[in-house]
Amino acid sequence: MVEDKATRTGFLNILLKWIASKNGHPDRTSSSCRTLSLRSYLVLLVAGTLLPVVLFAVAVVYKLSSQEQAATERRILLATRNLAAIVERELSGTIRTLQVLATSERIEQGNLKNFHREARRVVQTQPSWIAVILLSPEGQQVVNTTRPFGTPLPQAREPASLRRVVETHQPTVGNISPSIFKPIRLGFPVRIPVMRNGKLQYILTAVINQKAIANVVSDQTSIDGEWTRTVVDGKGVVVVRTRDPERFVGQRGTPSFLKRISEANEGIYRDTTLEGRKVYVAFSQVDDTPWTVAITVPVDVIQGPARQAMWLVIGSGLALLLVSGIGSFILSRYISLSITSAALAAEALAKGESPQIKPLLIEEVVFLGQSLEFAANLLSQREQERNENLQRAEAAREEAEAANRMKDEFLAVLSHELRTPLNPILGWSKLLRGGRLDAAKTAFALETIERNAKLQTQLIEDLLDVARIMQGKLSLKTVPVNLVFTINSAIETVRLAAEAKSIDLRFTTLDLGLNNGDSQNPQFLVLGDSARLQQVIWNLLINAVKFTPEGGRVEVRLLRVASQAQIQVIDTGKGIDPNFLPFVFEYFRQEDSKTTRKFGGLGLGLAIVRHLVELHGGTVQADSPGEEQGATFIVSLPLLRDEGIKNTDESSDSSSLTLQSAPLKGLRVLVVDDDLDMRNFLIFTLEQNHAIVTAVGSAREALQALEEKTFALLISDIGMPEMDGYTLMQQIRSRYSQQDRQVRAVGKAMPKAIALTAYAGEHNQQQALQVGFQLHLAKPVEPQALVRAIVDLVNSCQEKP
Repeated sequence: MVEDKATRTGFLNILLKWIASKNGHPDRTSSSCRTLSLRSYLVLLVAGTLLPVVLFAVAVVYKLSSQEQAATERRILLATRNLAAIVERELSGTIRTLQVLATSERIEQGNLKNFHREARRVVQTQPSWIAVILLSPEGQQVVNTTRPFGTPLPQAREPASLRRVVETHQPTVGNISPSIFKPIRLGFPVRIPVMRNGKLQYILTAVINQKAIANVVSDQTSIDGEWTRTVVDGKGVVVVRTRDPERFVGQRGTPSFLKRISEANEGIYRDTTLEGRKVYVAFSQVDDTPWTVAITVPVDVIQGPARQAMWLVIGSGLALLLVSGIGSFILSRYISLSITSAALAAEALAKGESPQIKPLLIEEVVFLGQSLEFAANLLSQREQERNENLQRAEAAREEAEAANRMKDEFLAVLSHELRTPLNPILGWSKLLRGGRLDAAKTAFALETIERNAKLQTQLIEDLLDVARIMQGKLSLKTVPVNLVFTINSAIETVRLAAEAKSIDLRFTTLDLGLNNGDSQNPQFLVLGDSARLQQVIWNLLINAVKFTPEGGRVEVRLLRVASQAQIQVIDTGKGIDPNFLPFVFEYFRQEDSKTTRKFGGLGLGLAIVRHLVELHGGTVQADSPGEEQGATFIVSLPLLRDEGIKNTDESSDSSSLTLQSAPLKGLRVLVVDDDLDMRNFLIFTLEQNHAIVTAVGSAREALQALEEKTFALLISDIGMPEMDGYTLMQQIRSRYSQQDRQVRAVGKAMPKAIALTAYAGEHNQQQALQVGFQLHLAKPVEPQALVRAIVDLVNSCQEKP
């Protein structure tokens, strides 16, 4: 911008010197003008004034029209990109909904009849969906929500998109076609792969009504009514068109348009529309789909004003040249004054001042003055933009510094919160080893160690949950869930903490007489993950108990509001500062992050609550009258329409083997862990439940033990020196493969395997299951949880044929 301003200033200085020299002042740029001879004046008038003014005006108009056309083309292309992004977001929303549906346990269990009912419920919640179809990789329909389950179903109608999913294992969008059920409606498929154990099991498809995309596109109206927006599918067939949709939707685009979109992902060029109009066409491909959006603007809309201005300048110049000889003497004074005025305006512009153009009679000079005013306004506008950019840069710098401070504060809090539980654990452990504590103090010490170990475990679990959320790997196992049961379970978890502070913890339900079931025991059924919903309620209750002083009250209310279940957690505690209320659900944000703060924690619980609630299709909000006035958190979740569905999370444990006094009696177990303390813990826990335990410290010792003895169960660590748990499991599987028939002949069956490791990420769990472990447990693990996992694994293996 500085170079541009210097160039303009240099040009204006040359212009001023030329005007002064033509008026007898080669070394001056003042406004005074002297009378010349008629011949000299006519030469100056025709050759030195009118013709340069006309040419200058033409050049200015041409330059401005070129810039305006280029700017318009950029604006059209930008609008096309925005429209492509909007269409992509609409399709991505459908893909995300399908991905959630693809995680259904009905597919995992092969219970396609129940999945058919579940998919129909999802279709009812999506107004733009025509049907949900589950396909085999070969294209055979397995489930179709528009047909009763069990009826014969045809092959997939649109095989091109089906092949893309099979080849890429990625979501895709198909081409538009008439619905076979209602030929009047046009629809297109959105397909996603259903992966199980790294293999493609099914292809889940949602058939979307074409009008859903049409409504999205029609909402993006332009100020200029001449703009036409179009969306075409992978074959170039028009899906949406804002102008004459009845005529062109379903037809292929022009050959030149189809050629352009096949050669590039985006661009702008001149073309002729299907109606025969000359237009500029801007197109952009929708990300990760074969679809393309285009915006067409008539050529006359862009070039018409510039062409009119150009002909106006040229015509006026020619007219002035024709009459200049006749009126030169009469107009000499006016011309002199006009040139002087233009020179003063140019001089003012060169000095950075606003040019003042007096009313004149010479049209070309008037136009020159207008151009100078336009240039002055443009320079002023760019100067203002530069200042605004500087202000935005300063704001961005301050925001980055604030984010950096937040990071440092969070790391300080994280270090404090992770170290704090270690002090009582190590301190009481030393005292216990001294052997000088009586029975009461010993019980107190053990209770303190257990409480602080659980606290540190919860902090780590929160960090892992946030990591999964950031990576988009947090998935739900959705089933019909009774919120009454879920809330009661969460309340029982925090009841001891509330009683320790003498907090009155209450739970009330209000159905307003709308429930068809038992009015004394209303059912609030939602479709969700029972464990994650209990985590939501637990986090809110822990938060309320932590910030409520002794003798306070925490109340949980469950009520029905229209078609929503509303959970209210109300406390009489510290409250929330109104200035912090908008940030209460953000990650790593705490109202008090100083070293003198009264309450601990990492500031992650409420952020996890918001994400889990939104994954269930609900909302969460916080409200507080102010500090020391309590707070209210409200969770809203969509209720299931059919509340007669059995609540699977309340059903009793179906395991045939329960935790008796000796649940593992006679079970031969091989324990592999390089950590001596962990081995001793596992040996003691398993032998207390009457298992026969052999423990080794390395993978090579485990392979040797397997050669010598037969074991029913293997419990192995993953991170070990020389050979890790993954490699150990692979070698065990190779030894017990079909080629090793001698091992089977002597009755040595391959043991069931559990990976017990501190590598607790989702990737680690998938890798453990892929190499052959039947179960993945994260350290630390409680003894009862370990025994229950072993019992469940043994029972599940006994039930298999």
